[in-house]
Amino acid sequence: MKNQRFVSTTLILYLLIGVILIQIILPASAMAKRRCSLENILITNTRDDLISYFTVTGAFTEKMSEAVLKGVPASFSFFVSVYRKRDAWFDQKIADINISTTLKYNSLKQDFTVIRPWKTDKPFITTSFDQAKDMACNIYNLKILSLDQLVKGEQYQIRLKAEMNKATLPLYLHYVFFFISFWDFETDWYTINMIY
Repeated sequence: MKNQRFVSTTLILYLLIGVILIQIILPASAMAKRRCSLENILITNTRDDLISYFTVTGAFTEKMSEAVLKGVPASFSFFVSVYRKRDAWFDQKIADINISTTLKYNSLKQDFTVIRPWKTDKPFITTSFDQAKDMACNIYNLKILSLDQLVKGEQYQIRLKAEMNKATLPLYLHYVFFFISFWDFETDWYTINMIY
């Protein structure tokens, strides 16, 4: 009887250690990072400005969608940097943009608000969750810099990245939203080389 208890206790201990090691080796943020990416990246220009378009895919998991529908805001940060390439020296950073987008659900009105301060002061309001997610994850017509900051014939590198900001909740809600570690994600840096 004592041997059976010892074997059971030892087996449970090994299982717990295995689960802890898997969580240490493959944290939730690293697993989320593999699912998210930037797609449909387009760098173009108007007569005066260099502009960009891109989409974050895989940002909303089922658990994250559940959290948003329970009132937890989803906030994204987008990073765009432009470097002038130099052979014999470090690349020169000539633009560094950090913008954010926030999606909130109002359960009383049963609508979604998407706040995009880089685009307009007026929030976008819809009753469609899919449309709200689309607005939060699509960046279009983002001015990167003025073309007069570029030199004809020079090489440039544009780097783009997106990440979801961790939700900050009151302490008592951390027990309700125990899956908050799945909330964090960031894409890899995407680079585009161009000659102006």
